[in-house]
Amino acid sequence: MKKTKRVYFASKMKVHFMGIGGSGMSGVAMLASKMGYSVTGCDLEGSTAYQKKVSKGHSKDHLKDIDLLVVSPAVIYQNKKHLEYSTAKTRKMVMTWQEFLGKYLMKDKKVIAVTGTHGKSTTTAMVGKMLVDVEFDPSVVVGARVEEWSGNARYGKSDWFVVEADEFFDNFLHYSPDVIILNNIEFDHPDYFKDEDQVLESYKKFISNLKKGGKIIANKTPLNIKPIKTNRTFNLKVMGEHNQQNARMVFALGKYLNIPEKKIVNSIENFEGIGRRMQLLGRSKTGFIIYDDYAHHPTAIKTTLEGLRAEYKQSLASYTGKKIWAIIEAHGYSRTSKLLEQYKGVFDGVDGVIVGPIFKARDKSTFGMTPKSIVSVSAHNNIFAVDDFKKIADLVRSKVGSDDIVIVMGAGKSYTWAKELLKI
Repeated sequence: MKKTKRVYFASKMKVHFMGIGGSGMSGVAMLASKMGYSVTGCDLEGSTAYQKKVSKGHSKDHLKDIDLLVVSPAVIYQNKKHLEYSTAKTRKMVMTWQEFLGKYLMKDKKVIAVTGTHGKSTTTAMVGKMLVDVEFDPSVVVGARVEEWSGNARYGKSDWFVVEADEFFDNFLHYSPDVIILNNIEFDHPDYFKDEDQVLESYKKFISNLKKGGKIIANKTPLNIKPIKTNRTFNLKVMGEHNQQNARMVFALGKYLNIPEKKIVNSIENFEGIGRRMQLLGRSKTGFIIYDDYAHHPTAIKTTLEGLRAEYKQSLASYTGKKIWAIIEAHGYSRTSKLLEQYKGVFDGVDGVIVGPIFKARDKSTFGMTPKSIVSVSAHNNIFAVDDFKKIADLVRSKVGSDDIVIVMGAGKSYTWAKELLKI
């Protein structure tokens, strides 16, 4: 495949993004603006991890003089009766941001879609970087911040488009990719999928969207897809065996695109990581090291903690009594309920654990879940359950020593916990 250039023609369509502060929608809104659409947006939060200073709150008044309302699937899932959404639906002028992305922004593009339960964001960013490094000039949408792009999306002037393809709400079914990278498949999003079989059916439908003559690059999954075979080990700047796995997928893509191997390896080994994926924030005032991480599925938590332990194994050996602490924000009550048994042994790779308040997410019920539910199942011998951040901070002050390592993990508000702990 050859890199190509094209010029985008400005559209006069006026698009309003409802929930513009979200990890995916914020990037799509930026790309839409760059591609010539007239863009406005609002969010329930005045500021998020992905958008600063947005119009706070929703109103049907936002529909005045617009052609299309683009919403997060969470809006539809949580409140179909919301006036801004329901009014737009009555007028037949609403779609999800994934549908908008697939129908408008990806039109006539060469699409590389990165999917799987774990590792999507990191792999997507790694793919995007490689294509940038070899001057393919891609547009990229990823569910995390990439520092060199100053956000979670990149605008490029070529036909190449790299997208993180999420299975929740069957979002990825709006895409028709030329290449699919499939990292892994595991039961997740129990607030949408009833069981693993339904998850697999969704992935099968997505794979059937692959364009004729397209390519699937996959790890071993429950689907009947031949996995890639490579034992290549890279000298990565990002830690963990899971990132070696991500790198192998990107390497296979580079070979498929006929990129010289030296350039592939150079790009992969100079990948600096993405925001909230084992992101080193620095040292607190009292000296402990703080990482911020997005992991919230038990498998992802366990894998990330094992990677952190492996990274610090030798350095910790030189410090008598120094420890690794994990501070956990479980994501969603229904998810916690369905995945609860998987928390057994998840924290074995660390010395101490603090389980904080569960992030509500899209739930309307607690399903009987509390931080103590996770503590009971985990069977860790040095674990604490607390119900607010003040108690987290108090425990950190009393338990965590200078030069200890603290990793804060979650996909909700935990990133604010990490920033506050830097002040201790």
